[in-house]
Amino acid sequence: MTIQFSSLFLLLTRRAFFKFSFISILWGYDGDKGPIRWPILSPDYHTCGDGQRQSPIDIDVTNAIALPVGFDYRPIPIDLFNSGRTIQETGNDGCTLTLDGEVYRLIQFHFHTPSEHTDGGIHYPMELHLVHRHPVTKALAVVGVWIQPGVEQSELAALSQALPPTGERTHNTHRVNPSNLLPAEQKMMRYSGSLTTPPCSEGVTWLVMVNPIEASVGQIEQFHELLGNNARPIQRSGF
Repeated sequence: MTIQFSSLFLLLTRRAFFKFSFISILWGYDGDKGPIRWPILSPDYHTCGDGQRQSPIDIDVTNAIALPVGFDYRPIPIDLFNSGRTIQETGNDGCTLTLDGEVYRLIQFHFHTPSEHTDGGIHYPMELHLVHRHPVTKALAVVGVWIQPGVEQSELAALSQALPPTGERTHNTHRVNPSNLLPAEQKMMRYSGSLTTPPCSEGVTWLVMVNPIEASVGQIEQFHELLGNNARPIQRSGF
């Protein structure tokens, strides 16, 4: 029985490993798994190549306006997952965004180094994406926030104490408040685009803040060392 149990355990472990490995290596940000090859890595990724409104884009900040967007965020427990491609914090139904009279729930937020959206062709060293989903239609609204070097950022400081290794999750009772990751002046560019990762699905409403927030050089370097370059190239000219 010991031999049979050991063999079964080994088989299940191998299956789990290969399943995770397949998911992990199916796409990436460089080499033969990089963005140029995403459309041919899987039939499910064809939109990455033949989509008509793909993200990210170059932003013309002179066209930014103060949109009537309502943020209702509150502190949430740290629940971080390191996918090997980004660091992602699980959202909370109590954190919402109101857009066009519709309420979207924050399902997660994550980071890119350098920024995916550019300002006049220039990348910021880091970008935050806050991903919201409508509870009925399942439509997505993503808020993009550029991060530039400056003073230490309190929420990033809290998250940096709990950054998990690749493929692992960290959960604790310490809290972060997503509202502190938003700039004080909330002018933004709104456009219809896509997910910036496979399957690059379109119909995503993007709200890109044109006023960056600050984080210390050390914080930005810490995230970049962990994530590497995880930014999809610009897909089309901006507005």
